[in-house]
Amino acid sequence: MNIIINQESLRRAAHMVERLVSKNVSLPILNTILLKTENGRLRLSATNLEMGINYWIAAKINQEGEVAVPARVFSDFINNIKDEKTTLVSNKNVITINSDHYQTTILGTETKDFPLIPRVKNAIQFKIDSQDLISGLNSVLDSVSLSETRPEISGVFVNILKEKVEFAATDSFRLAEKIINLNSGINKSIIIPRAAALELSKIAESTEGEITIAISDNQIFALGSDFEFISRLIDGHYPEYKKVIPEKFISSVKINKGDLERNIRLASIFSSSIFDVKLKTDTVSMQIAAKNSDRGEILASIPCQSETEPFEISVNYRYLLDGLRVIPGENILIQFTGDGSPLVLKSENEKNQTYVIMPLRS
Repeated sequence: MNIIINQESLRRAAHMVERLVSKNVSLPILNTILLKTENGRLRLSATNLEMGINYWIAAKINQEGEVAVPARVFSDFINNIKDEKTTLVSNKNVITINSDHYQTTILGTETKDFPLIPRVKNAIQFKIDSQDLISGLNSVLDSVSLSETRPEISGVFVNILKEKVEFAATDSFRLAEKIINLNSGINKSIIIPRAAALELSKIAESTEGEITIAISDNQIFALGSDFEFISRLIDGHYPEYKKVIPEKFISSVKINKGDLERNIRLASIFSSSIFDVKLKTDTVSMQIAAKNSDRGEILASIPCQSETEPFEISVNYRYLLDGLRVIPGENILIQFTGDGSPLVLKSENEKNQTYVIMPLRS
């Protein structure tokens, strides 16, 4: 292989694929990035056997070829050179990287053992704007269960309907849902593993315009003009989460999100080992209280608007802050549904996003 390539394009591509590289002792080939010339471009590939990615960048190809290079070494070097153009030359399992100010040799490995990354076959497809995909995934990712005890809730549930896509996640203590209006033309439900959903969000952040999502029996593909991403899907039936979202509420409070977030953070300093803060409202203010036998206590008051009954509830402040982070808008609505029942957070204006927190026992 002998190619000339733009250094910044190579840096972006290496950063994109390196995240999927596995730190695998028993299979060293998974610690590498495959560099291969293909149809007038350079393809960078990486996989950890659960996910895989192919990423193409333009290059002037003087000689075809391929080599597998240690991901960390290659990426660290490319990240730190500033020359505009870079020449890559491979000879057997050695790659030489030349630029105006550097001449570097990196020892690679044979490519014959590099795992095959599947391509799209017999899959249903729809297109989604990259910003909508980011919004859908990031709105619910914090609520995914980190435990593998119940695999079906250890991922993001995506319910694709003909006129909308519902993103949802729960860890049994809180639940998040985001609805994106979209004419997909299909009906399909899938569960994307948390790690894959995180990666898909990062890929979307570096993509403008639409991304094609293709779904087969047990895999999801995300396709763009210069990348292909693939991940396995989680088998299982996602819980009927909509039954948990209250349809009626006793009290509703409108409050400035920034004020609430700042005061929750202050109260968290004095929270106990179960991360609890107490919210208490009247018609014009909300009191936020926390008490810790080793640190002291706090009582903060912030203005709010309410024409309904006052309420009092204890919640996990971490879950509350996660909800405030993803709910858009300057003001939010906090809806109380009764003693022992969930607390609901919504944007004042955004009706397609809901965040539900189960209360702590007093």
